[in-house]
Amino acid sequence: STKGNYKNFNVSEKYKLSNPYVFYPAQFWSHKNHIYLLNGLSELKKNYNLDVSVIFSGGDKGNKDYVEKYAKILNLEKQVIFAGFVDDEEMVSLYSQSIALVMPTYFGPTNLPPLEAFSLGVPVLYSDINGLRDQVGDAALLMDLNSPKSMATHLKNIIEDEKLCKRLKQAGYERLK
Repeated sequence: STKGNYKNFNVSEKYKLSNPYVFYPAQFWSHKNHIYLLNGLSELKKNYNLDVSVIFSGGDKGNKDYVEKYAKILNLEKQVIFAGFVDDEEMVSLYSQSIALVMPTYFGPTNLPPLEAFSLGVPVLYSDINGLRDQVGDAALLMDLNSPKSMATHLKNIIEDEKLCKRLKQAGYERLK
């Protein structure tokens, strides 16, 4: 998915969001670690009083019910959107209007979402794991998968630091080259 001939639509309007959102396109397998992202959003609210939503896209591979229940336990159900399968046109809008791609996966190192985010100038938060680290270099903020607070801190910085966002955007473009 790259910028080109696609119909842009207003994501916040379609999904009735009042907060900025992060995007995570991934099938609902447990190793995709959706739970970490929910814990990170909870930490963001608790530590920094920032409300950020998440849009998950992807099919259910057996873990979606658990993720939905966990969102309710954390009192985040109003901030979590399950978009299901989305076409390429919608995918471009979901990326480009998000404040960041947040991808706390345990597996790689050849994941496409960081590259798609780089191509659209979207900041990337990515797992700090061997191999994955190498894929993104200095073009992403790395999350400690043992500490959802690291995700919360990175998101706070993305929201508050325009220079950081510009640096990540430029580094993402450079990484693609």
